[in-house]
Amino acid sequence: MLGFPVALLSVNAFEWYAHKVWLHEFPRKHRNSPFFTHIRHHKRARLNGFEDEGYAASMWKDQEMFNEKAALIGLCVVFTPTVVVAPFFTAGIYYGAWQYWSKHSKAHLDPEWAKANLPWHYDHHMNTNQDANWCVTRPWFDYIMGTRVIGEGDIAETNPLGMDLPQWLEAPVNRVARRLLPKAFSRLDENRQQEEQRLWQSRVTAVDAA
Repeated sequence: MLGFPVALLSVNAFEWYAHKVWLHEFPRKHRNSPFFTHIRHHKRARLNGFEDEGYAASMWKDQEMFNEKAALIGLCVVFTPTVVVAPFFTAGIYYGAWQYWSKHSKAHLDPEWAKANLPWHYDHHMNTNQDANWCVTRPWFDYIMGTRVIGEGDIAETNPLGMDLPQWLEAPVNRVARRLLPKAFSRLDENRQQEEQRLWQSRVTAVDAA
């Protein structure tokens, strides 16, 4: 049974890496890459207040939707043989892939739901810096790697697990996380201050331009 949470952590690490490297860094260097469609996804979300109607279309009609679904299906196929020796791990991979698609698609069709349930991904698209906040389903590896950048503080999650926790549990979780990852949290605090400063500067610029 330990294989299930291990799989969830592995999937979160994979989505952090794949999002950062394959969907952002690689297509910037190789514009003919099939992953360049992700840049178009960012543009649509940015221009439409986080909404991307492509997620309501068939995967056969939108290249970005096809790439995303094909990658998730491929991930499940690759790990299917592990069911023989690690059935709970395999189930965790399947569950993680399903969570990614269901949450990601729902978020971009319902921005208000995204704000309430995936604020880290909302920040990924709507912050001044879109090269951060790489996780989608949960913000775990963004906290571990120090890449979580909180934009709108009033919608942000209140713990690094990105879950609704009772106060008696949330407070010690936050304390333990800061003790275990002092350098990461130092970067997180710095990230938040920098984003707040950039937001303030952009508002001042907008007022001056008006």
